[in-house]
Amino acid sequence: MIDRIEGNDLGFTAIWSKMKALECGTLFINANLPNDLFFDKLTNITCLSEKMIDDVIEIFHENNMHPFVYTLNNQKLEELLLIKNFKFYDTQYVLKKSALPDNKNFLVHQIGKKDSFLWADIFCKSYDCYDWVNEVNRIVRDSSLQVEYLIDEEHNASCVALFEKNSILGLYCLGTIPEKRKKGLAKLLINYALNKVKSRNLDFLMLETYQRDGFLDFYSKLGFEKVYEKKIYTI
Repeated sequence: MIDRIEGNDLGFTAIWSKMKALECGTLFINANLPNDLFFDKLTNITCLSEKMIDDVIEIFHENNMHPFVYTLNNQKLEELLLIKNFKFYDTQYVLKKSALPDNKNFLVHQIGKKDSFLWADIFCKSYDCYDWVNEVNRIVRDSSLQVEYLIDEEHNASCVALFEKNSILGLYCLGTIPEKRKKGLAKLLINYALNKVKSRNLDFLMLETYQRDGFLDFYSKLGFEKVYEKKIYTI
């Protein structure tokens, strides 16, 4: 199951960032989304390679960016990172939930090429990164056939990206602009995604959340269960 979930993560990230296969890991970097915990990272590491870590440090240094390295149950890798002056930064929790038993009509609008900026605007306001809006708009416009970019139709204040791979629906980039939070808009988009899992006969909905963001309890109350977690290191 972990390999399938990781494959979904890698597939989505490759749409937003440039992917490069290294000696025994996968590097993602987008200099137009600098120092982002999710989109600028070394992950999928399958061996212990000091040279690969050195190469990653150099690549990010050349772009004036900080590298993020994701580890999955790999104590020796964590020890190597500490030797290389990395420090523990955060924990990413990977969660899943099966579909709801009902089929409801949700007030959700799917974004296409012509209105990609609407999604980018909501995303950047939600994540307080409005200097990224042109790059996000480009990504959404160019990948609207690969990813389902959705917003709530009533308020145009909440957004999400859904990516299907490995019989799993991945939920990414969920956000609500600050002045419209606590109105159930994020939950509406999650329930929409869960019903898509059911209608497409997929195995489950997966998402990832960070300890620093403090949303683990929120997702747990919605019925999501933790599958595994990854530790993240940076310089």
